[in-house]
Amino acid sequence: MMSNGKALSASATRTSPPSNQAGKRLVSGAPASWEIKRLLWSILENTLYRYSFRAWSGWRVFLLRCFGAKIGKWCAIHRTSRVYYPWLLEMGDLVALGERATIYNIGRIVLGARSTISQEAYLCAGTHDYTRISMPLAVAPITVGSDAWICARAFVNPGMNIGNGAVVAAGAVVTRDVSAWTVVIGNPARMIRVREILDQ
Repeated sequence: MMSNGKALSASATRTSPPSNQAGKRLVSGAPASWEIKRLLWSILENTLYRYSFRAWSGWRVFLLRCFGAKIGKWCAIHRTSRVYYPWLLEMGDLVALGERATIYNIGRIVLGARSTISQEAYLCAGTHDYTRISMPLAVAPITVGSDAWICARAFVNPGMNIGNGAVVAAGAVVTRDVSAWTVVIGNPARMIRVREILDQ
């Protein structure tokens, strides 16, 4: 009985999370210069960006460019959209960011020309390695192709590639790459049809 108890105790010890490793979750892995820029951007985003007039997309484009974003011509950016690191954002011409759309780009996010990110869509380019108790940050870029549409409240996981012309339906959760000119729905997102364009 005693030997079994000792074996159980040893097993429990091996699987117990070490508190000193868990404490590392509180330490940011970003360079200090990024943290300073992030602080300054957060102040501007929650004042001059958020409370600008609805039609002032050009002003919001200007602010994002001041912090390193690469943005094409004639983009429409809603004042309630959120961009975490502007310097890791690339947008082609005629891209639209809808109301409360979130670009959580701790990894680079590229939005192709004429792509649309609808209201409350969430593009998440970072996660955590849950197999380690310190849960270190893991970043993976997201690419949204030209003419693609990420519909309302859709969620795009880290590392995903959304093909040209693809449609991610409202509320869909993208867990693998989406082929060009397809329509995907559901959680996890699955293809339901090929997207046909009638006015070629």
